[in-house]
Amino acid sequence: MTQPSGLRAAKKLDTWRALRAAAIELVAERGFDDVSVEEIAAAARVSKSTLFNYFPSKEALLLDPDPEDPDRWRALADARPDDEPIWVSVREIVVGAVCDDESKLLTRKAMIEQCQAPLEPALAASEPFRRFLGECVTRRLPGEPMLAALVVNSTFAVAHTAYRAWRPADGAARFEELLRRGFDTLGAGLMTVAGTR
Repeated sequence: MTQPSGLRAAKKLDTWRALRAAAIELVAERGFDDVSVEEIAAAARVSKSTLFNYFPSKEALLLDPDPEDPDRWRALADARPDDEPIWVSVREIVVGAVCDDESKLLTRKAMIEQCQAPLEPALAASEPFRRFLGECVTRRLPGEPMLAALVVNSTFAVAHTAYRAWRPADGAARFEELLRRGFDTLGAGLMTVAGTR
């Protein structure tokens, strides 16, 4: 007898979250380099092969978007008023998407600071959100691909700059403050071009 697809999907999501939670807890306690995938699998009570069915690497355990993130991103985008300036909308979508999970934010930052290897996977892990944001901005700026690309690239420049300037010891609220300051500073120029779109 096969399980209903809804139950199967829920069990898969539970396993995904158990692996993510185990990875965050172990890495927070001991550091990225001192935790093995075998230990993460054991803490989540699954086999190593099961872990690799869900995540291709140890970095992915900490960096990959949650399976429900695209729905959250869409909800954040849908909540923005149609007549809101594009840069304001983008700022609020990004702040909502990035600052919602303090433990994930702190763990990722600590991991990237501990070793250089995960930096490239960290950038790759942000690609689904970059694509999503690109689609949102393109819909708001039809027929203006260069301006749309400028808004998206500037958005990620702000996010990466704020992330590098932020120290986890200062707390997640400080990261949001840096993120908003970056958006406001850069946006002063962009708003003159794209502010009413």
